[in-house]
Amino acid sequence: MSVPEKATREFILSALQNIGVAQDKLQAIDQGAEIYGAQGLLDSIHLVSLISIIGECIDNDASQPDSFFDILDQDLFDNFKDLNRIESLLNGKFNHVRFFA
Repeated sequence: MSVPEKATREFILSALQNIGVAQDKLQAIDQGAEIYGAQGLLDSIHLVSLISIIGECIDNDASQPDSFFDILDQDLFDNFKDLNRIESLLNGKFNHVRFFA
């Protein structure tokens, strides 16, 4: 069963809000602004917190036999460049995991 894309997006934005990302940054991220990189809106603490929340959600899913970090591509941070890349990662490799905002 695949997860609806809207649920994944809401989960990511909710996670960002819960770790203290400001509303103006959340809106910019939702509209496609870079999360990580030269123009990225998140500092390293927020980025690592987001990765940790996603990893914990995936690792807690009983249907997931491997750890989140074992499954990621070699370039971990490239997967977190912007909201669309995170959604693509989660909906592609982890479409069986239920993400809830």
